[in-house]
Amino acid sequence: MLARHTKWCMCLAQKRCYSAGSSHPHVAVVGGGPGGFYTAQHILKGHPTATVDVFEKLPVPFGLVRFGVAPDHPEVKNVINTFTQTAMNKRCSFLGNVNVGQDISIEQLRQSYTAVVLAYGADADKRFGIPGEDLGNVLSARSFVGWYNGLPQCNDLKVDLTGTDTAVVFGQGNVALDTARILLTPIDILKKTDITEHALEELARSRVKHVYMVGRRGPLQVAFTIAELREMVKLPGIRPVFEKTDFETLIQHING
Repeated sequence: MLARHTKWCMCLAQKRCYSAGSSHPHVAVVGGGPGGFYTAQHILKGHPTATVDVFEKLPVPFGLVRFGVAPDHPEVKNVINTFTQTAMNKRCSFLGNVNVGQDISIEQLRQSYTAVVLAYGADADKRFGIPGEDLGNVLSARSFVGWYNGLPQCNDLKVDLTGTDTAVVFGQGNVALDTARILLTPIDILKKTDITEHALEELARSRVKHVYMVGRRGPLQVAFTIAELREMVKLPGIRPVFEKTDFETLIQHING
């Protein structure tokens, strides 16, 4: 680690000299996901002499596009083509496997670049401190999605889908629907996607037949899109069930 840190200090010293002797903006972008690459793309387009270094904790780029998009939605990942063009720009460099805050500090970046953009996402779960939060099979969507998409730190997540026929998903957004859909999608359909092998094996053993989606608010406040809902209810063998009481005052709210 010391040798690695020394190497980074030497690299930064060289960048500092370069920046001090040049009027060209040299920008550090922390985070190699969609936010980071969109930022790099706009900087490169907006300033013809700017250079951008994208720092990423993982060894590979593209963040949630690679590890967050559901495996049965390959069309959403097409944006990787645009990000790849940005990464191949001669004024853009990708530095993977660099943990900003450990391998290199924000202060070092500030001293070495014209500007530093923090474009990283959440890399840990938000804890609620409620009873049962640490029980087995109580999983965050972030970890579960990372598990079936091959996020390295989630590969060893303990997921057991053989002990019950019922799962409960808390949330009313697209990720909640993704989670429910993956749990209920027939295994023959999942085999045609790029879902991870370990997730496919566990889902093939799954006994889950019922998924409850629980949210704090009513139908008018759901965060998922109609397209996601339509895809969910059209799954083979799936029958959506809605709570009648959730819709009793809906017309009244719509009419004001």
